[in-house]
Amino acid sequence: MLRRRLPLLLVFALLFGATPAAAQSVASVVDQMRAQYERQLDAVDTYIVETTLYTSYNKKVMRDGSPTYESQTRMKGQSSNAFASSTTPTTVYGLQFDRLKEHATYQGTETVNGVRTHVLHVDDPSAVNPDVSTNDAESMTYYIDAERSVPTRILMKPEGQGAQGPQASSVTINMKDYRTTDGLTLPYRMEFQIDMNMSEAQRKQMEKAMKQMENMPEAQRKQMESMMGSQMEMMKQMMSGEPMIVEVQRVQVNTELPDGMFN
Repeated sequence: MLRRRLPLLLVFALLFGATPAAAQSVASVVDQMRAQYERQLDAVDTYIVETTLYTSYNKKVMRDGSPTYESQTRMKGQSSNAFASSTTPTTVYGLQFDRLKEHATYQGTETVNGVRTHVLHVDDPSAVNPDVSTNDAESMTYYIDAERSVPTRILMKPEGQGAQGPQASSVTINMKDYRTTDGLTLPYRMEFQIDMNMSEAQRKQMEKAMKQMENMPEAQRKQMESMMGSQMEMMKQMMSGEPMIVEVQRVQVNTELPDGMFN
C-alpha cells in the first residue's frame, strides 16, 4: 500500500511543495539581471541623473566588444569642473556579471525592503568588483529582487585591520522606490547605513572636531565646507547613527550631454 502511495506523494510534493533553494542558482539569478540590463542598453544611449548628493552623466560605449556605460559624477556643492572620479566604464551597481557567477554562492531567499530577494554572498569582494580592494571589505552580500532582477540591498562587511580610530563594522545600502523612465530603471531612494565600531573616547574626539569646525570664523568655515563638500554632511550623519539618504530629483534619458564631459 505504501509503495502505491509513494508516486502520488512525490507528485503532490512537486506540485504544491515549496521550491527548494537548490532549484535556484547564482547563474540563473545573474542571467536574469543581465537580461534586464541588456534591455536597458537597447533603449538608453545617454542619461543624466540628478540627486540630492550628486549629478551623474552617463553615455553608452563599447568595451571589449560589448556595450556598457561610461560615467562622470559631480558632487553637489563643488565647483562646476570638479568630479568625484575619472571617466571609467561602469558596471551594474559595482557588479560584473561573469565574475559574480564565478565567485558568489547562493544562500536562498529572504524578504528585504518588503520584497522577496535572492541572496548572493561573496567572500572575496575584490574578485567581483575591481574597485574594491582586499583591504576594503572581507565580504559582500547582494539581495536581488526576485521579480524585477535588480539589487534591493547590498551589505558590506569591512576588513578588520586593527587600525587606530573609528572603524565601520558594516555598510548597508538599501535601494528603494524603483522607477522606469524611457527604458531606464533606477532606485529613486538610496539609504546608506554605516555602523561604526567607535569607543566613547573616539566619539567624543569626533564630536569635538566637528564642534571646532562649526566655531571657526565664517570665512574659514566656508572654505572648509567648500573643500569637504558633501563629506561634512556625511560625517554628521555617521555620528547621528541615522542612515544617509540620497534621493533622485531629476532623470533625463537620451539627452545631450555637456560638451567635453568625457574628453
